[in-house]
Amino acid sequence: MHHLHLRQDLDRTALAEITSLLDVTTGIEGHAPIGEHKMAHLRVGASDWDGILAYTDDHRLIGYAHLRWNPIGRDPRVAVEVVVHPHHRDQGIQASLLDATRSTVARAGGGRMFLWVHRVEDPHDTLAAGMGFAIQRELAFMRRPATPIPPPRSGPEGVLVRPYRGRRDEAAFLEVNNAAFEGHPENGGWDHDEFASRRDLPWFDPDGLFMAFRRTADGGEGEPLGFHWTKWHTHDAEDHRPHGPLGEVYVLAVHPRGRGIGLGRHLLRVGMRHLATRSESIVLYVDRAEEGPVALYTSEGFEVVYSEVCYVDDVASAATGGRTLLRPAD
Repeated sequence: MHHLHLRQDLDRTALAEITSLLDVTTGIEGHAPIGEHKMAHLRVGASDWDGILAYTDDHRLIGYAHLRWNPIGRDPRVAVEVVVHPHHRDQGIQASLLDATRSTVARAGGGRMFLWVHRVEDPHDTLAAGMGFAIQRELAFMRRPATPIPPPRSGPEGVLVRPYRGRRDEAAFLEVNNAAFEGHPENGGWDHDEFASRRDLPWFDPDGLFMAFRRTADGGEGEPLGFHWTKWHTHDAEDHRPHGPLGEVYVLAVHPRGRGIGLGRHLLRVGMRHLATRSESIVLYVDRAEEGPVALYTSEGFEVVYSEVCYVDDVASAATGGRTLLRPAD
């Protein structure tokens, strides 16, 4: 038996229970059961958070649905990820959590529900697909050896690339990020607090964030054009995967005004050379629908390993009157 509880606050006890469940599941499966954005959200206190927690009769947490509200436009949107202890997967807990999440969204006035499922081989053969969720996005997890990397060559004419220099570059980073990922459900619309929460994570290395600017006539820095944010994983990182030193193309972004000059490939190679100093392999995630980036990464030796799939469901309002959101629209 299991019991579900909706929580609209994340006190220390609930946070400790959830992080313990995540750590145990990661240790058993060899990879984190929820995405890094959700993990980062938990690490900083999970504001704008609702959670549905599944407990055993003796009050042990064995399942968790992470809900983050992001009202955009007329209807609220909620991003959802579900984790269930591997030893309890045959008890229908995942389906119960998803049903309860749908009910929560319906009571909140309805809206669009996005559900991420990780390490998928066949997107059409999952619990989510069987419950009527439609496939909305597929991210390819790609990998390549850290070496060899093509030798450095001069970058696009009139472009300067150098490492991130702290708060003086914050506005430039956000300008590029939000222009490059306009409308993107995870990377779009970042503000200073969102960026700060990522910089505060223990793996952040300013020397691994490469910024590109247009060079001015006097050799100075003009408008920002792009960036390549790299990341190193270790055995002590949040994924706990058994691997050698691993580097990641964490975010590669080119401002629309910087496209068409080869800047994306140049930034990619700059970052890969940096990662190759400590890594045996380099990995990345890319939307399979983005033909240009997929072609770029394939041409640079990356191969698809598996997919991360985002499913979508439009949930009708359970109310007959006005809408009452669990989280207010900002």
